[in-house]
Amino acid sequence: MNEGPWQDPRQIERMRMFRMAFASYVLWVALAAVGLWTGQLSLPANVIWLTSLGMGLSNLYFYLMLKSGLNRRLRDPSMTMSQIVIAMGWILVLMMSTEQHRGLMIVVYIVAMMFGIFKLSRQEFLKLSALALGGYLAVVLVHRLIHPELFDPSAELLRVLVLGASLLWFSLFGSHVADLRRKIHERNAALHKAVEKAEDLAIRDHLTQSFNRRYIMESLALEKARADRTQETFSVCILDLDHFKSINDQHGHLIGDRVLKDFAHLAKRELRSMDIIGIDPGNHRFGRYGGEEFICVLPGTDLTGARRSAERLRAMTEAEPLEDGLRLTVSAGVAQYHPGESIEDTLKRADHALYEAKKLGRNRVATEQTSRSTVATGQHRVVINGHFGERTGSE
Repeated sequence: MNEGPWQDPRQIERMRMFRMAFASYVLWVALAAVGLWTGQLSLPANVIWLTSLGMGLSNLYFYLMLKSGLNRRLRDPSMTMSQIVIAMGWILVLMMSTEQHRGLMIVVYIVAMMFGIFKLSRQEFLKLSALALGGYLAVVLVHRLIHPELFDPSAELLRVLVLGASLLWFSLFGSHVADLRRKIHERNAALHKAVEKAEDLAIRDHLTQSFNRRYIMESLALEKARADRTQETFSVCILDLDHFKSINDQHGHLIGDRVLKDFAHLAKRELRSMDIIGIDPGNHRFGRYGGEEFICVLPGTDLTGARRSAERLRAMTEAEPLEDGLRLTVSAGVAQYHPGESIEDTLKRADHALYEAKKLGRNRVATEQTSRSTVATGQHRVVINGHFGERTGSE
């Protein structure tokens, strides 16, 4: 699902920058109004109305683009270059309308380019500077054609030289600041990734890349608090690789390590598909409990659902050959959390169920209940703890 425009931090930042640009418009318009009111600035009425309406409509356009999120379809979602170019266009209109205050307008001209610091590259700054200087030269040329008697070549030459030098300096300075911002952003991103990696290493088992025991115990504490608060339940499944010591003895510890990694990969893959039996795959927590034992926390899952999940893991482990032609089986003990009990008690019941499954021959799933435990194999279901029940097909 795509996030909305106001769930995107970059979009929020773009709107913030637009508000700063709009505030600049308001400031310069207010100063122009003071100049008109005091008689220090004179502009034709039609120019005042044209520029006021044009600036209002252009700002409305940029606001609507940002508000609707349509700007995100553009190659430059921040619309930095287009906003600066339009702002300079309105300044050029004012320059053409008031020759005596053109020098003052040059200051505003350069200020408009300041917003490029936040986004533009050196190449873009130089292009913008060339456009700005060309626009100013066009205004000077038009003024020379319309009012030749008022044209002062030496004064205009000085203005062009000052403007050109200022634009060049600002392009180099602005692009340098933009480069610094980009490097800081890249370093922050690299630091963020490094912190994420460090946090991940702190909660992962280095061999199997599944969660480690500490993280699983913290998860169990959180699940207990949630279950006690909401009256929902969760279950725990402890899995033990059958005859793992003999694998180490016969094939060596490197093969043993690879078996552990392969089983963890298989188990995580299978757990991701468990949504087909009504369990949210995004909420399981699978980890290495210690040695060849693994543990799975199944939030929102009762004993029946947890047993079925464990049985699927058992069946998939038995069916899928590992590297070098090795075959692996797994025994599992399952327990459901009882409201108010300690995590240690829940784990003890799961561990007791695992012990029963191994005692009956391994490659089984046992569920320990208050009055009895059920052992499920691939083809049979046997009731233990003093009760013997029917044999049925696998579920």
